Amino acid sequence: MSIYKTIGQNVRLLRQQKGLSQEQIADLLNLPSNTYAYYERGDRDFPMETLVKVSGIFSMALDALIKYDLSKIDLKGLMQVGSNRLLFPILIKENTKVESIEIVPIKASAGYRKGYADPQFIEALPKISLSFLGVGTHRGFQIIGDSMLPIQSESYIVGKYIESFDDIKNNKSYIILTDEDILYKQVKNKINDDGTLHLISNNKYYPTIQIEPQHILEIWQFTCFISTKDVDEYSMGLEDVFMSLNGISKGIEEIKEKILIK
Repeated sequence: MSIYKTIGQNVRLLRQQKGLSQEQIADLLNLPSNTYAYYERGDRDFPMETLVKVSGIFSMALDALIKYDLSKIDLKGLMQVGSNRLLFPILIKENTKVESIEIVPIKASAGYRKGYADPQFIEALPKISLSFLGVGTHRGFQIIGDSMLPIQSESYIVGKYIESFDDIKNNKSYIILTDEDILYKQVKNKINDDGTLHLISNNKYYPTIQIEPQHILEIWQFTCFISTKDVDEYSMGLEDVFMSLNGISKGIEEIKEKILIK
């Protein structure tokens, strides 16, 4: 199929999804209806300035309009996560939904930040099936480091996609995709107080991070984790040390308070 036909087919599909006529779209684009009809049939190439307007009307990224056959994507599951930025949670294959969860391993995390809105990138990720998770769009991310002990480094965190900051539950754990990194932290929503989200590590060695909403691309709420590491004596020792230090720290604070009172 030519690129003209693909673009025209995509625009027609989006127009029908919105329940709009060709005449209505032509009016929005300030075009004669017969000229618009040529573009939608793929008989003529959409001018770039017209495509930009089409992108705005349908809140659809330009590269998605041009590069992909949207008839193969479940548009009902298509989530808008920002200004013309899209999340492709479910792809269609031979008229059946792929009942699986995309997994983002550490080696793919840098690419995910660039390709999270690219259905071909998402389709190429490894997948697993976890039917017990129930409804919602889920994705798995591999974490590294000791900031969220007792969950071990290189574990896979499965999260449910959160559409709004208002859905964040304070002191719960989330995967946060920022424009610079992928983080796994506990979150406190302080947007109404200081305009930021507070990202907190279980390991108190790490300081709290404050991040402004405009730097956040996606948020996924923890649902479960998968570890390929057995719990051995050494790792249990690390956890015990961490918990003990945490308890000692609280004890010191209590002693300080008593001294100040006296």
